[in-house]
Amino acid sequence: MATPPVVQLTDLELFADCTRAELRQIASLTTYLHLRKDQVLMREGGRANEFVIIGSGTAQVSRQSDQGVVTVADVGSGDFLGEMGLLSGTSRTATVTAMTDLEVLVSSASEFRAILHIAPSVAKKVVHASNVRAASLDMAA
Repeated sequence: MATPPVVQLTDLELFADCTRAELRQIASLTTYLHLRKDQVLMREGGRANEFVIIGSGTAQVSRQSDQGVVTVADVGSGDFLGEMGLLSGTSRTATVTAMTDLEVLVSSASEFRAILHIAPSVAKKVVHASNVRAASLDMAA
């Protein structure tokens, strides 16, 4: 029986500035999942319950608009999702659908908060990305 591939934190830019001690703690706060193509990871308007980091594969980020469903971004290895709702306490701003099979790391809301507390370098990157994404959504509205 083959062992499933595991996403290595050290391979992800989000964690590039973390110490070994931080990486050990973060590893204990993430769960590896294999998701199938076409699976919805999160749905626009849904409750923000988790933070997702893509280890491999691609996903499409889409939103409802007056013109129907519009693709906002394609994301892949090293990208992360779900931080906006967790940081702001609001519902999901977009739907994310797997375009290929995905290898991901998932953290609950409380695990996400713990990661940000443990690793200031991760917190800085996540907050910056969230601000950039929020600004681009405001401009698209």
